[in-house]
Amino acid sequence: MKGDKKNKVVDFFVGTPAYNNDKDYAAFASFTAPLNMFFLICLVLHAIYMLVFSYFRIANMQLFDMICVILYAVFVIMLKYFKGSWLPCILLTCFELFLHQICSVTLFGLQSGFQYLMIPLIFMTALIGNKGKLMSYVRNIIIAVASVTFICLVVFFSDKRPLYNLPYAVNIGLLIVNVTISFIVTAIYTARIFSSVDSKRSQLDVSVEEKMTAIQNMQNQIIISFANIIEARDGSTGKHVKRTTEYVAALVNELKRHGDYSDILDEQYMTDTMRSAPLHDIGKITVPDAILQKPGRLTKEEFDAIKSHTVNGKKIIEESMADIEDEEFLKVAKCVALYHHECWDGSGYPYGIEGDQIPLCARIMTIADYFDALAAKRAYKAAVPTAVVFDNILEQRGKKFDPIVTDAFLRIRSQIDEIAKANAD
Repeated sequence: MKGDKKNKVVDFFVGTPAYNNDKDYAAFASFTAPLNMFFLICLVLHAIYMLVFSYFRIANMQLFDMICVILYAVFVIMLKYFKGSWLPCILLTCFELFLHQICSVTLFGLQSGFQYLMIPLIFMTALIGNKGKLMSYVRNIIIAVASVTFICLVVFFSDKRPLYNLPYAVNIGLLIVNVTISFIVTAIYTARIFSSVDSKRSQLDVSVEEKMTAIQNMQNQIIISFANIIEARDGSTGKHVKRTTEYVAALVNELKRHGDYSDILDEQYMTDTMRSAPLHDIGKITVPDAILQKPGRLTKEEFDAIKSHTVNGKKIIEESMADIEDEEFLKVAKCVALYHHECWDGSGYPYGIEGDQIPLCARIMTIADYFDALAAKRAYKAAVPTAVVFDNILEQRGKKFDPIVTDAFLRIRSQIDEIAKANAD
């Protein structure tokens, strides 16, 4: 029972204020908790001073410290239960420094000087972030230098002319206690402020990252849904988008694992290529259904209409996704839509470019799209056995397909087969 009461008393003075669970004041409370502790230590310190002055019968200082004790007790209670802005905290902190200054000048004869600038300097280091070893190192160095400077200037270089004739040992003892406690209080207070600030920064970083991830996932789902609707127009069940996206992901990872195109395939480019895969045929929305779903041979005009989906796809991405801030993703997405029917030997469309002139993301998309176009069943054609499709791809190595990309695709043949079977129409 006594232990519970003791814990309640300790928590009242040192713990986070009671309103911390109030979401409107949670952030405010996390910063007032260290200030609460700060005022509590000052209360204890001035209570000790009051006892010393009572012993030596110095009535003026005894009265002064009695007022300090009462004020600090009021500060602690106010911070515990007062809901408000930062203004009361700032005013109380300034008032505390003023009281401390009066005590120092009156008791020890310490004139205001450069040393007192060290305390706010230590507090200001809370503004320095904790990301990276360098910033943490800088912050710790500033605190250490400021603290040592403060103690040395106060104890060894100040002109001590106390107004009261205390015994030398008592005067020096109180001075050292005052300086040491000031240093400890400042260090603890600053540490708790750091903890609160760093915690809030971490929470904010996590919150922002989670929101960004949620937004990106939502964008991806919208893109995939949109792509599925478009693909459904030429007889696809919607699995084409899923399969080709997984083929691209598997191929990109194999290229990365094997060390191919290491100067291009960084994490960002890989992610953008995989995210862009569902958009490769987005331009088909501009092609009439009669042409897309025609079971027989296409005329030259009809084939030209089909080929236009590459250029139109690029335009649609430019116009419909202009507000997306991820420029690198948009760049890759436009390349995938525009160039995924270009061939390594220059026989493709729409521009007939060849080799490395074709962006890598498009060369990857080309082989994934080709495989699925043959291996998957459509309303106007039967599925070709995957073994035959792999043989065709090997024959087209260095012709239709990039040789390095072709080799990587054939190395993961079993994985491609598994994706095809798992997502069969």
